[in-house]
Amino acid sequence: MILISKRVGETPLETLERVRIEKPEMKDEVLSYAGRLDPMAEGEMLVLVGDENNHREDFLSCDKEYVATFLIGVATDTYDALGIIDHEGESAVSKERITASLEKIRALREQTYPWFSGHTVDGVKLFDHYKNGNMGIVRPMLPVEIKEAILIGRETVQAKEVVEYIKDSIGKIHGDFRQEKILAGWKTYFEKHTANMQIFTVRFRVSSGAYIRAFTEQFDFPAILLKLKRTKICISEDRKDI
Repeated sequence: MILISKRVGETPLETLERVRIEKPEMKDEVLSYAGRLDPMAEGEMLVLVGDENNHREDFLSCDKEYVATFLIGVATDTYDALGIIDHEGESAVSKERITASLEKIRALREQTYPWFSGHTVDGVKLFDHYKNGNMGIVRPMLPVEIKEAILIGRETVQAKEVVEYIKDSIGKIHGDFRQEKILAGWKTYFEKHTANMQIFTVRFRVSSGAYIRAFTEQFDFPAILLKLKRTKICISEDRKDI
């Protein structure tokens, strides 16, 4: 197995293709990844090689560590910047409200699968249910354990810095992720919001499968996951020997 740094804009499959190019010795190997990352995210991704794929389930249960930056004042249907804006509100909140929200996140024992996920219901992926307007289905829950959620920074940034980051990140994504409609929405939003904006950054350690972007559901203010970097995959010693 190898650890590769997934880049912003890449899908996990595109990262695997880059591995084949950068490591010619892997060209004909069977490769898979254990633990996906969204296109807007970056950081460590575990790549299994050859016979290791027979033990993929053993690696999927590894805890993960992340550094996540949230933008206050706007919410989207995907919980991150690669989504359609569906709510706007206050653009600055107190540190106390942020820490209270983190307490709620630490108390989580399960999450509802986001609409924009690959989980299936009745054989259809949830994002396809969403796109087809089939909103009446019951989305399943997944068990989660939040082992760490620590506020590591708050700052005020210029709106133009935020919009340039969003445009640049979305511009790196290939395939159909509704980019044209999403970028049009952000253009309209930032035509109205030109003042400084508030962001805050949190370090998380979570069980496998937890959706960091969906933690915004626990905030009592509108926010999106602006940036996400997976900083560590906690592989136990016994799994390293597989």
